Amino acid sequence: MNIGVLDDNPAILAFLSTTLRMDGHTVVTHTTGTSMLEAIFPAATTSMQAAPYDLVVLDLLLPGTMTGADVFFAIRKEFESWQLPVIIITAVSGPTLEQFRRILPDDVPLLRKPFAPRTLRQLISQLTDQ
Repeated sequence: MNIGVLDDNPAILAFLSTTLRMDGHTVVTHTTGTSMLEAIFPAATTSMQAAPYDLVVLDLLLPGTMTGADVFFAIRKEFESWQLPVIIITAVSGPTLEQFRRILPDDVPLLRKPFAPRTLRQLISQLTDQ
């Protein structure tokens, strides 16, 4: 499976990339929302094409002006959840998490950091078996 991963933390990117590659996936990492969206929606493309990823894992909070929620909604404008599943990961808790939970659809999986590789594997299996 081709998986795009977005996180601004190099240690988290390394953890996710290693975990997913050990499971046989092809992984492309991104450190900015812009980079991920450029990979998903190449500027030279004039017609709708298939997503370059089978699954996206993205961090909710990113530095700069584009949050993971912004990336998520940009993806959902073009791809339904069955076309391009998204898993959101985050280290936020409390009121900030509740704010994001209110703006994200209920069916979007959200993993709180830190999480075990097993938890991520189970979630990927659930999303891709549907």
